[in-house]
Amino acid sequence: MRKKLLISFTIMSLAFLPVFASDVIESVMNIEAQKVKEVAPDTATIRFYVENTGINLNDLKEKNDKIVNAAINAIKSKLNSDESVKTVAFSVNNVYSYKDKVRIFQKYEVKNGFEVKLKDLSKISEIIKIAMDNDIKNIGQLNFSISDGEAICNQAMSDAIKIAQNRANYLAQASGTQISKIKSINPYCSLNSNTVVPRMYVNSMSAKASDGAMENVVDTIEPGVISVRASVNIAYYLK
Repeated sequence: MRKKLLISFTIMSLAFLPVFASDVIESVMNIEAQKVKEVAPDTATIRFYVENTGINLNDLKEKNDKIVNAAINAIKSKLNSDESVKTVAFSVNNVYSYKDKVRIFQKYEVKNGFEVKLKDLSKISEIIKIAMDNDIKNIGQLNFSISDGEAICNQAMSDAIKIAQNRANYLAQASGTQISKIKSINPYCSLNSNTVVPRMYVNSMSAKASDGAMENVVDTIEPGVISVRASVNIAYYLK
């Protein structure tokens, strides 16, 4: 009898428990916006390489060092205090041939590389010509960039947020609602100079060209512009 009474009391108590919480469905609007800016580059980096082959390693190293040092000294005399030169490559490779599955040493291959950073882009042609005049024919890469990319990205993302806010207010008004507050925001920015900035590669092919042809290549260099792409994805609560 006591068991029956206890069970009955438990069931009745559960039946009268108050409801403390309920599922609330919140309305959310997701907005995407993008801002694209074209910015003129303010920095140029040029990479130069010297490569020679032979059987005497000391002679090769001495030859490369002589060419590189002469070119660097001549280039440094034209640089401002905010411009610089640094070494970017040095390698020594053994070159072999094979005969009857036997590896036979042929020669050494010595390569030196250095990079020049310029803030005055009008000097690009002059610096390349100085390198060429000092027996450097291999221009590995010419790249343009922006020194203060973070500040430019921040401004572009701020512009994208303003576009998103205006778009959200307009759509909310058109649908008879109002923006309450931001639930989440995901910003993104990129300065993809690889796709919009011209690069010049002058390798073994150009080394065989005449000096006049090389002069024409140098004189046609244009910095172009860098495309800055900022985007945001913002989730707004509606009321």
